[in-house]
This record gives sequence, structure tokens and C-alpha cells, in this order.
Amino acid sequence: MDAANASIVMVTQSSPQNELFLDYLRRQLECDVSLMASDAFIDPASDEGPMVVLLDDDHLEENDVRHWLEQLGHRQDRTAFAAFNMADEDRAMTLLMHVPLQGVFYRNDPLSLISKGIVRMLEGEMWLSRPLMERLLTAYWYRQYEEGSGTPLSSLTPREREILGMLDSGASNQDIADRLMISEHTVKSHLYHVFRKLKVRNRTQALHLLRQQPNRLPDNFSSNMRR
Repeated sequence: MDAANASIVMVTQSSPQNELFLDYLRRQLECDVSLMASDAFIDPASDEGPMVVLLDDDHLEENDVRHWLEQLGHRQDRTAFAAFNMADEDRAMTLLMHVPLQGVFYRNDPLSLISKGIVRMLEGEMWLSRPLMERLLTAYWYRQYEEGSGTPLSSLTPREREILGMLDSGASNQDIADRLMISEHTVKSHLYHVFRKLKVRNRTQALHLLRQQPNRLPDNFSSNMRR
């Protein structure tokens, strides 16, 4: 990373805690770090180096996020957007289904991990946890079937499709429960409805049907994900 040309913009409200966060990033990354309001504008002729824009999920609406995406569209090849102070994975999924972000930092992430993630993003990488990336890929895959009323999978709810996709990646009922923060009983209930809708008796038959679908993602698609 070329720290001399890199910059970080933190879009949030000014507070003692945020100022401490900014000071930490300046010390760790040794690059320009600034705090801006949600409706601020950046001079399009400035900051020609790589930039990471950190969007505070606690204080921004979706329109604010789009404002920043649009005003920096002319330098999209050098700008990465990340949400921070994200409450949980479900909230991250909701946002990422509507807004293209390259990174997500959770409320409980240690500062050292956030700093590491920002460096990776300045170098052109994405910073999404492996479970979140798996859920995004699963959602993207199943979206292909939304308009296909003749496809058996189109009868499943988004949650049922998500759980079936996790089964396909090798997750157990307990793994799914832990990842989605629901009980194993709830997972079994979802699977019961999946089997009934697909007219199969067990997970083996359900996965066999799933794997016959066209445009299926490659096997073990999650094996190359980071973190």
C-alpha cells in the first residue's frame, strides 16, 4: 500500500469515540484520514490515490449511502466502500442486497482487524467474512430462479433457499443454526417445509434435485473465500 497517496473517509457524526477511532487509524496506517457528514461533497479533482469510504451504519440511511456511491462514481476503480458499526450478519445481508459494498466491519470487531481490513481494501481486495460471502453467493444463485415459476426451487422462501444452500455446502443442522443464530429445532422445521415443497423425503433427495438445476454454482464454491 502506498500510504502517501491513500486516503480514508469516515462518514459519520462527530463524537469523542469516533475521533479516537480516527486517531488510531492515522497512527496505524500513516495516511490521510478524515471525518465527513453524510451530506458532504468531495472535490472531484482531489485525492487521486486509493480511497476507502467507511459508512457508519448507525447514522446513515440508504439514501446517504447512495449519495456517496454516486458522487465518487468517477473514481470507482480507486474507491472502495465499507459499512462499519454493523450490528450483525442479517443486517449486513439486508444492506448488501441493495447497496454494492466491498467491505463490512461489525460493531464488535477489534480495531486491529478493522485496520487490517482497510489495508486490504486499499490494495483492491474485498473484506467480507466467509459466512457472509457464502450467504451472498447463495442469495445471488437462487435469485436466478425467482422468475422461473416452473422451477421447483421457486416455491421456497428466501430463508428455506438459504438453508438448502448451506446444506449443499456441507453444513450440518447445528452449523446452520449457529450461523443463522436460530435453534436447531427451527432449522429442522424449515427443512421439513423444504422437503414437502420439493416432494422429497430427505436431504439426500433434496440435494440431488438441487444439483440437477441449470446454472448451478460450481461445487465447493466457498473453498476459496478468505477469513
